[in-house]
Amino acid sequence: MGALMQRPFPFAILSSVLLLFLFCCGPAFALNVNVAVSSFKVDLEFKYAPGNLMDGDPSTAWAGGSVSAGEGQWMEFSFEMPVRVTGLGIYNGHQGAGEFEKFRRIRSGRIVYPDGWEFPFWLRDEKGEQVIRCPGRPAKSIRIVVDSVFPQGVPLARMKLAVSEVKLYLTLMAVPESDATADGTFVPQIPPADTSNPVPSEIQELLRDFYVKQASLDDDYYLLFAPHVRDMFDFQFEVFKEIQRQRGTFKQLRTAKVDPSGLGFELVYMDKDVAEVRVFGTYRVQVGKLDRNLEEDSVFVVMKGTGGWKIYELDGQEDGF
Repeated sequence: MGALMQRPFPFAILSSVLLLFLFCCGPAFALNVNVAVSSFKVDLEFKYAPGNLMDGDPSTAWAGGSVSAGEGQWMEFSFEMPVRVTGLGIYNGHQGAGEFEKFRRIRSGRIVYPDGWEFPFWLRDEKGEQVIRCPGRPAKSIRIVVDSVFPQGVPLARMKLAVSEVKLYLTLMAVPESDATADGTFVPQIPPADTSNPVPSEIQELLRDFYVKQASLDDDYYLLFAPHVRDMFDFQFEVFKEIQRQRGTFKQLRTAKVDPSGLGFELVYMDKDVAEVRVFGTYRVQVGKLDRNLEEDSVFVVMKGTGGWKIYELDGQEDGF
């Protein structure tokens, strides 16, 4: 007899009923939630079915069935009537005993509404619940789309993306637009800080300065880099500035106001005077009539010398210009 072939479903739907208690807003009510996923890993016991996303047990998990690393996978939660979701609690990866490192985890993604409106989010590579703040727009569905995963660059086709649990935080009341810019754009929350392994404040200040000085074409930009790589980065930056002069945008960019307070920092590695730091979130740039929150998710290598911490390397540095 031939071996049983296991194939991922290209599309899977499972329905479940949740009892959501909204004591602060009114009486509790039962809400039917349809859970749809882009795919799921199939085995004889259906251990990775989409229903695990809302079974109240973080030791079970949904796992994607796609041949990809997980980018492009999605989970969608739809309702019989419009609801206001103010938060999504994500239990990233498979949080069952001994399972976390066997599956990929969400690094970044987007929350997408039925009308196409969306906003980005970022997660940490850790166990427990991480809450994504949402604007509370009334909608009959909400979709979580995965853009990047942990670990990156691991060529293991059988290592699937997993999510253990998703919680919905709802309200019956309209949410104040306190998280919006002047043009009404929702500002994503600041990525959560790792209080158990914090990035030194001097490094955080250095990396915030990087975004401010780069966006405003500051002449002291080159001083952010370690002496033995300073000339290389200074040359790239001068080329970029010359391009802006030729375009006629140089003087305007020099007036740019940059707010890096929406950036979060994660210590990937540190050994004495060398550290690898992930910077993720958004930073706000205001120049002329432009007022935009730019998304960021990069890794920097920094070194400490006689002049303090300086940047030695950054991923995607060519794309930055």
